[in-house]
Amino acid sequence: MSVPIGAISVEAQLVAVRDLTELSAAAPATERELAEGALAIVAKLLPGRAIAIRALDLRNREPVRAYVFGAGLRANIEHEGVTIATATLASARLKGAVAASARLLVRERWDSPFTGMATGFTVALAAGGELYGVIDIGYPPSSDRRVDDEAVVRLVASQLAGALRTSRLHDDAIGLRDYQARLLESANALILGVDRTWRITVCNRALLELLGFARDEMHGRDVRDFITADQRQYLTTAFASALAGQHHTAVTVSLPTKHAGLVRTVWSIAPVGRAGAPGGPIESVVAIGQDQSKIEELQHQVIRAERLATLGELAAGVVHELNNPLTSITVYAEYLMRKLEAKGSEAGDLEKLRRIGASAQRILRFTRDLVQYARPSARDLGPVDLSGVVQQSISICEHLVERGGIDLVVSIDPELPMIQAVGGQLEQVLINLITNAVHAVEHTPAPGRVRVSACIEGQSTVAIEVADSGVGVPEADREKIFEPFFTTKPDGKGTGLGLPIVRNIVEQHRGEISVTQSDLGGAAFRVVIPIY
Repeated sequence: MSVPIGAISVEAQLVAVRDLTELSAAAPATERELAEGALAIVAKLLPGRAIAIRALDLRNREPVRAYVFGAGLRANIEHEGVTIATATLASARLKGAVAASARLLVRERWDSPFTGMATGFTVALAAGGELYGVIDIGYPPSSDRRVDDEAVVRLVASQLAGALRTSRLHDDAIGLRDYQARLLESANALILGVDRTWRITVCNRALLELLGFARDEMHGRDVRDFITADQRQYLTTAFASALAGQHHTAVTVSLPTKHAGLVRTVWSIAPVGRAGAPGGPIESVVAIGQDQSKIEELQHQVIRAERLATLGELAAGVVHELNNPLTSITVYAEYLMRKLEAKGSEAGDLEKLRRIGASAQRILRFTRDLVQYARPSARDLGPVDLSGVVQQSISICEHLVERGGIDLVVSIDPELPMIQAVGGQLEQVLINLITNAVHAVEHTPAPGRVRVSACIEGQSTVAIEVADSGVGVPEADREKIFEPFFTTKPDGKGTGLGLPIVRNIVEQHRGEISVTQSDLGGAAFRVVIPIY
């Protein structure tokens, strides 16, 4: 194929520049659109030449993106560095970090990207100190027209580099916007954006989940629609001040949720951007908030922990002070009762002595529970036959079951493995749960039923369940029953420490305890413990 000889006319060059300018100005053109448009323009100016545009970003390790016309490219060209001559590098005026990139190979010889072409030249696509790629022109044998072509290619390269820079800046701006949107969306803080007309423009996932609304239920709505009348003045005053350019911190507002009443929140509110020239009106307001109810719950937990720590310190001293006189009271009461029975004393006097002894015993049990809760056993774990523990616990509670006429169902998996535990503590857990179940059904109109089951769950845990046919535990109380001193039993029947002790023991065994509705109609306490 012959190559036309002679310089390119000025008119043709101007037409080429105009076409490339129109291409880049038509819309935020993509890199591919610009590269393919430039290939067509250069091919029209320089027919018969091989043309390649290689786009790259020296600041990352992405492969080179190559666009070619009039020839084939060498294999793996997208993974190679870009070769550029010293004079070309100097004229590109690249930033130091860009010019020093390992992907930029400075050599005086032309490194052809084409197959079957050994002569040609490279022009840098540089703008603003950055290198956006190169244009390669290749010639068939004995057809080198570099002297005529290079000035034209440089002119096209200058326009193309500017267009690529604009395109990449546009892509970077979109990427940054999307990145910021993802940051806002995934932030744990509550984020709310409001424009000058009080319309909600931003509401992140944390805020939507807290209030229970879908995005389309809030976006574009007036923010004042989501504030109760008694709270509106606090937040709207702060937003109005922010629109006037002022910052506000620690604005506390109770916001209504879609399903669960009010939640306490605290906000920092600030103006964002100004319309037009500096000093123009504020365009929008951003508010960053926090769910105060979570902080308050953490504070309550800290207070409870401090109380329990104090309780632990006091318990030992209280027990030591009480045990000896209480033991004396129970022993003397029993002695006097036997003596009065032998003398045939009045039944009323004997009943009074029985009550004295029973009351003393109750206080002794309470002090034992108090110490057990405050200072649970620190014995080491060892191999325990869980099946034997369950059977032993049931045996200890048999008298309660028989006295109440209760139907007890026991289901123990014969394949239960040995587990790492403290046998005595697990017995304490089961005895407490079985006793509670018996108490829950012993006064029901229909014959009470209690079911104790133990089985393997999954590959690494065992599950123990104690279920009953009683009245169950209200859903609102299912967490409270594990708190110290909370009890649903009548006065004098419980200390409110049994289930907290149970939970402490289960957690020491790296397990979990939960309560749900039983298929028998009452409560079902479920303990899951790891085998190893």
